[in-house]
Amino acid sequence: MEIVGHHALVPPKAELPPPSLWAEVQDCWVRMPDKWLFLALLAGWCVLFQFVGISSFNFGTTRPSLFLWLNNAWNNPAMECGHGPMMPFVVAVLFWVKRRELAASVSGVWWPALGVLGLALMVHLLGFLAQQPRISMIALFLGLYGLIGLVWGWKTMWCSTFPMVLFAFCMPLGIYTDVLTLPMRMLSVTLTQITCHDLLDINVVQHGTRLIGMDAKGPFDFDVVAACSGIRSFVALLALTIIFAMVTLRSAWKRALMLLAIVPLVIFCNVLRLVVVVLIAQTYDQSAGAWVHDWFGFVTFLVAIGALLGLAHWLKEKPSPKSA
Repeated sequence: MEIVGHHALVPPKAELPPPSLWAEVQDCWVRMPDKWLFLALLAGWCVLFQFVGISSFNFGTTRPSLFLWLNNAWNNPAMECGHGPMMPFVVAVLFWVKRRELAASVSGVWWPALGVLGLALMVHLLGFLAQQPRISMIALFLGLYGLIGLVWGWKTMWCSTFPMVLFAFCMPLGIYTDVLTLPMRMLSVTLTQITCHDLLDINVVQHGTRLIGMDAKGPFDFDVVAACSGIRSFVALLALTIIFAMVTLRSAWKRALMLLAIVPLVIFCNVLRLVVVVLIAQTYDQSAGAWVHDWFGFVTFLVAIGALLGLAHWLKEKPSPKSA
């Protein structure tokens, strides 16, 4: 007599919930070797720039701390670097995103990175003697890059290149933007005058960077100053676009196209804001136009981000069709 066996019904295994953020942090901490060595070297490197960081005291700074100078510069509107305090957090997030790649790239101490540290020290010495804190800023981040290579190897150093490059957006710009802001102001004002006068039939004339016209209560006069040139939107959009393009796109030409689109987009948004300001001023008065000017920049910035997201969606790599 043959007994036919039967298979017992096995309940499906329950899916494990994804690990919590704290569990991910603990796992990452365990996986990275020589972390205490890196933290000790990093602390020593930061101490150098805290106590022998700058030799030129400005922005109300009376101590030789490069970090204090940076904080004061970031909070000075004339330096055009209000986004600076956010960049270290952005860099930290990118390191977190690349944590598995970085952990897999670790190969141990790489002594040639001492050359990078030596170069950073020479750059800082040059900045200190020349009383140029911006040069010392370069030395600070270059030395951090060298410490990564020294402790974890050249592969980890290479994997961290893109996040480290973003520290460039911490640089206070100040007067160095003048070479860009004046042409941007002139172009925006010219295009605004053409749009208002030739297309919308508004009696507006251009005098340099000024727009002069007549409103319901009398004349209005707007001077497009450097802060209204679009340079802040340009720098912020440049940082966002670089990050987004590097993370989501693989083709070099697509990344380049995303970056090239920033300039006309910034000009368009600035002209859009100025046209709306002129329309409001012509309909009501100059104070109403000034009020719109103060907040409409947020609207145009969102328009620019939306346009860049649309371009990125159009450029994103399509999955190849499966062969039959």
